[in-house]
Amino acid sequence: MDGLVERKKKEIHDRIVTVAGELFNQQGFENTTMDQIAAEAVVARKTLYNYFSVKEAIADKYVRTISQDTAQKTLETLSDLPDTRSRLIAAINNRYDWLELNPELCGIVLMYRIKIMLQEPNYKFKSSGTQTLIMDILRADQERGEISSDIPIERVFGYIEYMRTAMVLDWLKDNTRVNLREETVRLVDLVLYGAFSQQGKNQNNHSLKKE
Repeated sequence: MDGLVERKKKEIHDRIVTVAGELFNQQGFENTTMDQIAAEAVVARKTLYNYFSVKEAIADKYVRTISQDTAQKTLETLSDLPDTRSRLIAAINNRYDWLELNPELCGIVLMYRIKIMLQEPNYKFKSSGTQTLIMDILRADQERGEISSDIPIERVFGYIEYMRTAMVLDWLKDNTRVNLREETVRLVDLVLYGAFSQQGKNQNNHSLKKE
Protein backbone atom coordinates (compact mmCIF):
# COMPACT_ATOMS: atom_id res chain seq x y z
CA MET A 1 0.00 0.00 0.00
CA ASP A 2 2.83 2.39 0.89
CA GLY A 3 4.44 1.74 -2.49
CA LEU A 4 1.20 2.65 -4.26
CA VAL A 5 0.90 5.89 -2.28
CA GLU A 6 4.50 6.84 -3.09
CA ARG A 7 3.99 6.13 -6.79
CA LYS A 8 0.88 8.31 -6.76
CA LYS A 9 2.78 11.14 -5.06
CA LYS A 10 5.60 10.88 -7.58
CA GLU A 11 3.11 10.90 -10.45
CA ILE A 12 1.50 14.10 -9.15
CA HIS A 13 4.92 15.67 -8.45
CA ASP A 14 6.21 14.87 -11.94
CA ARG A 15 2.99 16.06 -13.59
CA ILE A 16 3.23 19.41 -11.80
CA VAL A 17 6.84 19.88 -12.92
CA THR A 18 6.10 18.88 -16.52
CA VAL A 19 3.05 21.14 -16.79
CA ALA A 20 4.87 24.06 -15.18
CA GLY A 21 7.79 23.63 -17.57
CA GLU A 22 5.45 23.75 -20.54
CA LEU A 23 3.80 26.91 -19.21
CA PHE A 24 7.17 28.56 -18.51
CA ASN A 25 8.21 27.81 -22.10
CA GLN A 26 4.95 29.02 -23.61
CA GLN A 27 4.35 32.24 -21.69
CA GLY A 28 7.38 32.90 -19.50
CA PHE A 29 7.97 32.49 -15.78
CA GLU A 30 6.50 35.81 -14.67
CA ASN A 31 3.28 35.31 -16.65
CA THR A 32 2.71 31.86 -15.19
CA THR A 33 0.78 31.67 -11.91
CA MET A 34 0.48 28.93 -9.34
CA ASP A 35 -3.26 28.82 -10.05
CA GLN A 36 -2.57 28.15 -13.74
CA ILE A 37 -0.13 25.37 -12.87
CA ALA A 38 -2.66 23.76 -10.52
CA ALA A 39 -5.41 23.95 -13.13
CA GLU A 40 -3.26 22.51 -15.95
CA ALA A 41 -1.91 19.76 -13.69
CA VAL A 42 -5.46 18.96 -12.52
CA VAL A 43 -4.64 19.27 -8.83
CA ALA A 44 -6.16 21.36 -6.07
CA ARG A 45 -4.34 24.58 -5.22
CA LYS A 46 -3.73 23.26 -1.71
CA THR A 47 -2.25 20.07 -3.14
CA LEU A 48 0.12 22.09 -5.32
CA TYR A 49 1.38 24.03 -2.29
CA ASN A 50 1.86 20.77 -0.40
CA TYR A 51 4.41 19.81 -3.06
CA PHE A 52 5.94 23.22 -3.80
CA SER A 53 5.71 26.25 -1.52
CA VAL A 54 6.76 28.75 -4.22
CA LYS A 55 6.83 28.91 -8.00
CA GLU A 56 10.63 29.19 -7.98
CA ALA A 57 10.87 25.76 -6.35
CA ILE A 58 8.97 24.24 -9.29
CA ALA A 59 11.24 26.03 -11.74
CA ASP A 60 14.27 24.72 -9.86
CA LYS A 61 13.00 21.17 -10.10
CA TYR A 62 12.19 21.60 -13.79
CA VAL A 63 15.69 22.90 -14.56
CA ARG A 64 17.23 20.03 -12.57
CA THR A 65 15.20 17.56 -14.62
CA ILE A 66 16.57 19.08 -17.82
CA SER A 67 20.06 18.97 -16.32
CA GLN A 68 19.74 15.26 -15.52
CA ASP A 69 18.69 14.45 -19.08
CA THR A 70 21.49 16.54 -20.61
CA ALA A 71 24.11 15.10 -18.26
CA GLN A 72 23.13 11.56 -19.20
CA LYS A 73 23.70 12.34 -22.86
CA THR A 74 27.07 13.92 -22.05
CA LEU A 75 28.10 10.95 -19.94
CA GLU A 76 27.86 8.73 -22.99
CA THR A 77 30.60 10.76 -24.72
CA LEU A 78 33.09 11.11 -21.86
CA SER A 79 34.84 7.77 -22.35
CA ASP A 80 36.11 9.05 -25.72
CA LEU A 81 37.89 12.02 -24.12
CA PRO A 82 41.59 11.70 -23.20
CA ASP A 83 42.01 13.40 -19.82
CA THR A 84 40.53 15.13 -16.77
CA ARG A 85 40.68 18.56 -18.40
CA SER A 86 38.69 17.61 -21.48
CA ARG A 87 36.14 15.64 -19.45
CA LEU A 88 35.51 18.54 -17.05
CA ILE A 89 35.16 21.03 -19.91
CA ALA A 90 32.65 18.75 -21.63
CA ALA A 91 30.67 18.21 -18.41
CA ILE A 92 30.40 21.93 -17.66
CA ASN A 93 29.69 22.94 -21.26
CA ASN A 94 26.89 20.38 -21.53
CA ARG A 95 24.34 22.84 -20.11
CA TYR A 96 25.10 25.93 -22.15
CA ASP A 97 22.95 25.25 -25.22
CA TRP A 98 19.87 25.10 -23.00
CA LEU A 99 21.04 27.97 -20.79
CA GLU A 100 21.51 30.25 -23.79
CA LEU A 101 17.95 29.54 -24.92
CA ASN A 102 16.46 30.03 -21.44
CA PRO A 103 18.38 32.83 -19.68
CA GLU A 104 15.35 34.18 -17.80
CA LEU A 105 14.46 30.89 -16.19
CA CYS A 106 18.08 30.00 -15.42
CA GLY A 107 18.62 33.37 -13.78
CA ILE A 108 15.51 33.00 -11.63
CA VAL A 109 16.53 29.51 -10.53
CA LEU A 110 20.11 30.54 -9.78
CA MET A 111 18.98 33.47 -7.61
CA TYR A 112 16.47 31.20 -5.85
CA ARG A 113 19.25 28.74 -4.96
CA ILE A 114 21.51 31.51 -3.71
CA LYS A 115 18.66 32.93 -1.61
CA ILE A 116 17.97 29.53 -0.02
CA MET A 117 21.67 29.00 0.73
CA LEU A 118 21.89 32.40 2.42
CA GLN A 119 18.70 31.93 4.43
CA GLU A 120 19.35 28.29 5.33
CA PRO A 121 23.12 27.60 5.35
CA ASN A 122 22.58 23.94 6.26
CA TYR A 123 20.03 23.31 3.50
CA LYS A 124 21.14 20.53 1.16
CA PHE A 125 20.06 20.83 -2.45
CA LYS A 126 19.89 17.63 -4.42
CA SER A 127 22.77 17.63 -6.89
CA SER A 128 21.94 18.60 -10.46
CA GLY A 129 22.90 16.36 -13.34
CA THR A 130 25.89 18.55 -14.17
CA GLN A 131 27.07 18.64 -10.55
CA THR A 132 26.85 14.84 -10.29
CA LEU A 133 28.74 14.49 -13.55
CA ILE A 134 31.55 16.81 -12.40
CA MET A 135 31.86 15.02 -9.07
CA ASP A 136 31.96 11.59 -10.73
CA ILE A 137 34.71 12.77 -13.11
CA LEU A 138 36.80 14.14 -10.23
CA ARG A 139 36.45 10.98 -8.15
CA ALA A 140 37.20 8.63 -11.04
CA ASP A 141 40.21 10.64 -12.19
CA GLN A 142 41.60 10.80 -8.66
CA GLU A 143 41.31 7.02 -8.44
CA ARG A 144 43.18 6.78 -11.75
CA GLY A 145 45.91 9.01 -10.38
CA GLU A 146 45.27 12.00 -12.65
CA ILE A 147 44.34 14.14 -9.62
CA SER A 148 46.50 14.12 -6.48
CA SER A 149 45.15 11.94 -3.69
CA ASP A 150 46.23 14.63 -1.19
CA ILE A 151 43.50 16.98 -2.38
CA PRO A 152 39.92 16.52 -1.05
CA ILE A 153 37.75 16.10 -4.13
CA GLU A 154 34.87 17.91 -2.41
CA ARG A 155 37.08 21.01 -2.18
CA VAL A 156 38.03 20.88 -5.85
CA PHE A 157 34.35 20.49 -6.69
CA GLY A 158 33.54 23.49 -4.47
CA TYR A 159 36.08 25.67 -6.28
CA ILE A 160 34.57 24.72 -9.64
CA GLU A 161 31.02 25.36 -8.47
CA TYR A 162 31.76 28.79 -6.98
CA MET A 163 33.58 29.94 -10.10
CA ARG A 164 30.96 28.40 -12.39
CA THR A 165 28.19 30.26 -10.54
CA ALA A 166 30.08 33.56 -10.74
CA MET A 167 30.72 33.03 -14.45
CA VAL A 168 27.04 32.37 -15.20
CA LEU A 169 25.98 35.41 -13.14
CA ASP A 170 28.36 37.57 -15.18
CA TRP A 171 26.92 36.12 -18.37
CA LEU A 172 23.37 36.81 -17.22
CA LYS A 173 24.30 40.45 -16.56
CA ASP A 174 25.78 40.93 -20.03
CA ASN A 175 26.00 37.98 -22.40
CA THR A 176 27.89 40.05 -24.96
CA ARG A 177 30.96 40.28 -22.72
CA VAL A 178 31.18 36.67 -21.50
CA ASN A 179 31.77 33.66 -23.74
CA LEU A 180 30.69 30.75 -21.56
CA ARG A 181 32.69 28.12 -23.40
CA GLU A 182 35.91 30.13 -23.43
CA GLU A 183 35.47 30.99 -19.75
CA THR A 184 34.91 27.32 -18.95
CA VAL A 185 38.31 26.46 -20.40
CA ARG A 186 39.91 29.19 -18.27
CA LEU A 187 38.01 28.01 -15.19
CA VAL A 188 39.12 24.38 -15.59
CA ASP A 189 42.72 25.38 -16.29
CA LEU A 190 42.76 27.63 -13.22
CA VAL A 191 41.50 24.84 -10.96
CA LEU A 192 43.75 22.13 -12.39
CA TYR A 193 46.93 24.10 -13.07
CA GLY A 194 46.75 27.30 -11.03
CA ALA A 195 47.17 30.92 -12.07
CA PHE A 196 50.93 30.99 -12.64
CA SER A 197 52.32 30.93 -16.16
CA GLN A 198 55.41 28.82 -16.69
CA GLN A 199 57.49 31.99 -16.37
CA GLY A 200 55.67 32.83 -13.15
CA LYS A 201 56.33 29.36 -11.76
CA ASN A 202 60.02 29.65 -12.57
CA GLN A 203 60.26 33.07 -10.94
CA ASN A 204 58.37 31.90 -7.85
CA ASN A 205 60.55 28.80 -7.49
CA HIS A 206 63.66 30.97 -7.85
CA SER A 207 62.43 33.31 -5.11
CA LEU A 208 61.72 30.38 -2.79
CA LYS A 209 65.22 28.99 -3.34
CA LYS A 210 66.77 32.37 -2.50
CA GLU A 211 64.82 32.47 0.78
